[in-house]
Amino acid sequence: MIQSQLSIKVLDVLKIQYKTRIIFDYVQSCYTVSYIRKGEVLTTSQEGEYVASAGDVMIHRPNEPFNVISRMDGIHYLFNIQVNVRDGEDFFELFPIGKVIQIRDRNEYERRFDELRSLWLQEEKDFRDVQVSSLIFTLLYEIVESIKPDGNLSLSDPLFTDRFNEALQYMEDRLEQEITREELANLYHMNPVYFSRAFQRIYKLTPMQMLRKLRLQHAKQLLERTDYTVEYIAQRCGYYDASHFSKVFRSMFGKGPAEYRKSIKFTKTNTVST
Repeated sequence: MIQSQLSIKVLDVLKIQYKTRIIFDYVQSCYTVSYIRKGEVLTTSQEGEYVASAGDVMIHRPNEPFNVISRMDGIHYLFNIQVNVRDGEDFFELFPIGKVIQIRDRNEYERRFDELRSLWLQEEKDFRDVQVSSLIFTLLYEIVESIKPDGNLSLSDPLFTDRFNEALQYMEDRLEQEITREELANLYHMNPVYFSRAFQRIYKLTPMQMLRKLRLQHAKQLLERTDYTVEYIAQRCGYYDASHFSKVFRSMFGKGPAEYRKSIKFTKTNTVST
């Protein structure tokens, strides 16, 4: 009964280790399910652009060109398959899964893959194909169970929003310093262009726009809570020209720094009087 509902053809099972990995416009006739054991990669296809790191699975679909770029050491566990259910329907069409999935139980997934790889490398013998198919099914089950019921992850989920926390913290710790996009991209061993695109997809701001926002928010807090001069606050927030700082501050908050501080003090005074 199960056999009549599920048909799996396994084409290859591989462990790939690399120093860097760059693949452009690669097309295949089957699905590749690639689990990242170590490293972080940027993968792009007609579906969009995604960052995948250790513990994630990437699903590359047949007959669709894709790119994979990594500037750091990595290890991938992957298998190439054709899998159908019911009357020849594509498994991944019936169960729409995102391009990148975070596996819920990495240890279990890696253990099952090691079993699969060991069996695959053995010479064919009784029940080998059945065992291989069963382990592939187990890995697919782990993937399906790792996603939400709707099959899609929101950009507000921690999997995405936590991706560039290190870059945000790096900015916040160095607001008074000059910071470049290349410098931030190096934190993730990523090409600056791809880093900027991935960052913007999550935050709807480029890294430099985010840096500007963080600087001005910090300046706003200093104006509210301290008696530092506008010139000093400008320097603390990475602006060495107070005039330029005032112009940029006004463009975001509708008032210049001095005017904003005055309005805050007026509000506080009236509140206390009341």
